[in-house]
Amino acid sequence: MRGIGGSIALTSLAISANALIHELLVGTFGTKSLYTIEFDDEALTLELAANTSVPVSGSWIALSHDKANLYTTAYGQGNSTISPAFASYTLSNTTEITHDVTIPAGGNCTATSIFVVADPNPPHAVYGVFFGDNAGCGAVLSVDEDGVLNAAIQNYTYTSSGAVHGTAFSPDSKFLYSADDRGNALWTHSIDATTGEVAFVANITAPTSGADPRHVTVHPNGKFLYVVLEGSSQVAQYSIDQSTGIPSFSNVTYPLLSSGEDAADFWADEVALSFSSKFLWATNRGRDASTLGYISVFTLDADGAILSQNFLLATTTSGGAANAVTPSPFTDRFAALTDSSTGFVEIWELADDGSNATVVAHLDLVDGGCCANAVWYS
Repeated sequence: MRGIGGSIALTSLAISANALIHELLVGTFGTKSLYTIEFDDEALTLELAANTSVPVSGSWIALSHDKANLYTTAYGQGNSTISPAFASYTLSNTTEITHDVTIPAGGNCTATSIFVVADPNPPHAVYGVFFGDNAGCGAVLSVDEDGVLNAAIQNYTYTSSGAVHGTAFSPDSKFLYSADDRGNALWTHSIDATTGEVAFVANITAPTSGADPRHVTVHPNGKFLYVVLEGSSQVAQYSIDQSTGIPSFSNVTYPLLSSGEDAADFWADEVALSFSSKFLWATNRGRDASTLGYISVFTLDADGAILSQNFLLATTTSGGAANAVTPSPFTDRFAALTDSSTGFVEIWELADDGSNATVVAHLDLVDGGCCANAVWYS
C-alpha cells in the first residue's frame, strides 16, 4: 500500500506541476485583506479569485512547509501599548482561509512585526522580526500538530540599535541568517533541531557604511548567501564556511541602479532564487513615486557563485513599499512582482537563457494597502 500511495502522490505532484492555472496569495500593508489570484500560464492572464477579509493586515506572508497554513505579520500592531504579533491561518484551499489565532510576540520590543518565515524542517518553528523604533529583537514561535501558531517560545536580542528586516535558513535549517537593516550587519544564529530556539553565532558588519542589508537568501548547496543592500542599492555575495556556517563577504557586489544615479533616490528591496537556482532575481524601489524601480537577474554557476548580471530593467512603477519579487516554485520562466504605489501584481517572464524578462500579465488590486508580497500556492 505504501508503494501505491507513493505512486498516487507522485502522479498528483506531476499534475500540479503541469497545471495551467497557478494560485497565488497576496498580502497587504494597510488593509485587512488576503487576495487569492490565479495565473494562467498558457493564456498569460491574472484573475482575482477571492478577497478574504482578515483581522490584521499582513505586510509579509509565508506558507508552511506543506502549504496547509499561512503565517503573516500583524502589521501596525506594534506600538508603545500593543505587542507586535503574528497571525496564523488554515488553508483548506486558497479561497477557504480561516483565521486561527494572532499570537503576541512577547519580549521587550514594541516595534511593528515586519517579516515572518516558516522552517521547512522539523519542528517547523516560525520566526519573526520587527522594524521601527525599539526593534532589535526576534521571536521564535512554535506550531501545534496542525501547523497552527501555538506560542512565542523564545525572544532573543540582536542589538538595541538594530532592526532586522529579513531572515533565511541554511538548507539544513541548522542556521538562521538575519539581515539587519538599521544595524548594517548580517547575523548568524544556530537553530536547535528539537525546540527551534536560536543561539547567537556571529555578527558581521556590512561591506560599507550605509549599505543596510534588507533581505537575504541562501543557495540550496549552502555555499553562498546573497544579500540585497537597501542603502547602497546593491546585491552582495557571501561565501559560507562549511564547518562553522558563518558567511563572509566575497568582495562581490552588483548594482541595482543605472550608472550615474544616486542610491539615495532608491531603497533596494528583494533577492530571491529561481526554481532551479540557476538564476537570482533582485529588485530595487524608487523612493519617489516618479522614480521607477528596477528588476535584475543574475546567472549562477553550479556552486552558486554569481557569474553575470544579465540585465537591469525599469519596473512599471516605483514599487512603493513593495517591488517584492517571488520566483515561481515550478519553473524558471515566471516570477511575480508586487507594487504598493498603485496596487497591482505582475508576472514577469524570463527568457530561456536568462538574458531578458518582460511583463506578461498584470492585475490591479487598488484598495489603498495592496500589495505587499505574494506567495505561490500552486
